Amino acid sequence: MTAKIEPSAIQRNEQDRIKLGTITFLEKYRGLQVEQYTSKFGNPRYYNIEGYQGDFPSVTSITGIVNKPRLPDWYKRKGIEKAISLMAEPTMINECQSVANEKNDRAKKHNAKQPKVRWNDQHTWQTIFYDKAKSGPQDAMDIATGFGNDSHDLIQSLACEDMGRPEPNFARGMVSVAQTPIAEGFEAWLRDSDIEIVASELMVFHPAYRYAGTIDLVGVRKRDPLGMVVIDLKTGGVFDEAAMQISAYAEALDYLTMPGWHADEALVLQLPRERPDEWDADKLYEVHKVNSIPACHDAFISAMNLQQRLNEETWIK
Repeated sequence: MTAKIEPSAIQRNEQDRIKLGTITFLEKYRGLQVEQYTSKFGNPRYYNIEGYQGDFPSVTSITGIVNKPRLPDWYKRKGIEKAISLMAEPTMINECQSVANEKNDRAKKHNAKQPKVRWNDQHTWQTIFYDKAKSGPQDAMDIATGFGNDSHDLIQSLACEDMGRPEPNFARGMVSVAQTPIAEGFEAWLRDSDIEIVASELMVFHPAYRYAGTIDLVGVRKRDPLGMVVIDLKTGGVFDEAAMQISAYAEALDYLTMPGWHADEALVLQLPRERPDEWDADKLYEVHKVNSIPACHDAFISAMNLQQRLNEETWIK
């Protein structure tokens, strides 16, 4: 019997994520249950929308198809850094050779008993060392993901408090020292901008294009209280596909909300733990604003169509 897959998050009423008296969904979309399902790595993969058949792919799973030209260099750098760190340990070579000897002994015993299924018995300290070093990128990614998730929790807590909707599941006393610059950067950005946060962790979907996602924050400009600003938080690098991501959120939010509301601004708020070298020493945040939401949304739809096509059978057998 196949185990039932449970949703990673459920939003039963989107208005619970919105500041009272602000954004309102159209009646036919209001209060629909939205279920989010994630991969084993914790990334949203698809959503199930009440009243709609079939899964809605997540925005981030679609933008994942976009090539990241800087990523291979990052992987290589993290692998080299891990190798340098390992070589600094005085007993590393002996430990690797010991592991290699054990693997070779087990493989030779297996091969003597089952010669038709041959195991590798040619391990050296170099091959063991390589296996250890190549985990560097994944180790770095795990640390970055954990930091990013904790930082998102902190910002969501601050945003909910600002909206008068305290987030009950986040323990403010558990914030680590590492997250302190994140909170400082967010609060500095709020002071410097004319934006009021009116929604947090808001699940949205596009009924026509059939995709869904979760917006980190939605704000409104004080000079234009009906103009919605879609905000995505990044604690790492900002790549071009982020513009496609938040443009997709903006178009979906536009589709779902009452006439008069308009999502005509989308931006990434970058709050990295370590300030890039090109930033001023006292700079706590960086804002990246999308140049054209319609153009980036068109690119997003193209990526979605390409992903769907790649998932289909290509050749006739």
